[in-house]
Amino acid sequence: MSNLSFTIAVVFFLAALGILLMRHSRRVRRAANSDWEQLLDRLEPVNRSDIERIARDALDEESSALGEMDGSSMFSMLGGLQGLEVLERNCQVLIDLASYVQRWYPEALVVSEQLRLNARELEWHVGRLKGAAQTGNLQTAFADYAQRTVVIYYVMTRNVLELYTRASLPGLIQLEAAL
Repeated sequence: MSNLSFTIAVVFFLAALGILLMRHSRRVRRAANSDWEQLLDRLEPVNRSDIERIARDALDEESSALGEMDGSSMFSMLGGLQGLEVLERNCQVLIDLASYVQRWYPEALVVSEQLRLNARELEWHVGRLKGAAQTGNLQTAFADYAQRTVVIYYVMTRNVLELYTRASLPGLIQLEAAL
């Protein structure tokens, strides 16, 4: 019986590993088949000044808590849960932008992997907020999770801009304008 359990566990592990490999290769293939303009067109517009303001509030070193901004002002600045879902979708584009750079700058692999980890964390926070919305607790949970989501997104955009700067790729000005 223990051999059967072990075999089933190994099969599930290999299946999960295969699924992750397929998702990764599909994402890299999609980024490789996309051209620069298509990638930039996939970025959805966000209010960059509000994102930066919320992120800087949280990143302020003088503050020991997450920040001074309250949930209702963040809710209106971000456009609620829908605004956070836009950030979530834009994270995938940021990953694709970093994967695009890997054609000419192999060191971008490290940045791409870090962006993937950041995107997973951002998805987790947005998922927590979606769950809170279903239970009617969105307003109480919004401040913490939304601010963390914005900070992650803000750091991701800075990392992509830094990558394009280090790689000395054309289109940096377009990218800065889009982000």
